[in-house]
Amino acid sequence: MAQFRAFVNATGFEIGDADAFRDPDSRPVGLVSWREALAYCDWLNRILTTSEALENFEVSQLVRSGRWRVALPSELEWEKAARGGPRDAIFPWGDEPDPNRANYVDSQIGDTSAVGCFSPNGYGLYDMIGNVFEWTRSVSGFGYPYDPCDRNREDLDAGDSVSRVVRGSSWLLNLVGARCAYRDWYPPVVRDGDVGFRVVLRSAPVS
Repeated sequence: MAQFRAFVNATGFEIGDADAFRDPDSRPVGLVSWREALAYCDWLNRILTTSEALENFEVSQLVRSGRWRVALPSELEWEKAARGGPRDAIFPWGDEPDPNRANYVDSQIGDTSAVGCFSPNGYGLYDMIGNVFEWTRSVSGFGYPYDPCDRNREDLDAGDSVSRVVRGSSWLLNLVGARCAYRDWYPPVVRDGDVGFRVVLRSAPVS
């Protein structure tokens, strides 16, 4: 939440639902559309490219090189990150359900939780499962796993009538949704209280 608030405060960006800031900064942002998430990525790329205060940080140097860019993950990138190393485990922590490892219905929290209050996965990533769904750059309507022939799967210009895949489940979903392989999708204009996003640093110069 704090990072998204910094973006809005710095740019004056007009978000579609002011209730996106109703929760404490320690929680993930929700009520953010896909295009608002893209706008955040564009802003962060500009900051990493132009800020003198950040010029000595590795991530800033990578973005300034022009070979890396902050973006929403593809759903393939998202799932690899969520698994934390093991390729076939049902959950990031293994094959057995555990409501003490993620914020989903069985955890009985009944709301979003502070980022990092559950243990990280094998890659050191927090809340890949539960808390809020996360937008990806991927277009819905394609089968999964990936087919190399699906050339338009990551088309950012597909239009608002084309849904985008969300991953990660949320505090509202049951055990089925807490699986690493679980997929859902929404139109990019949707703002939902249990849908947010996270970013990745991609090695390809994509927009």
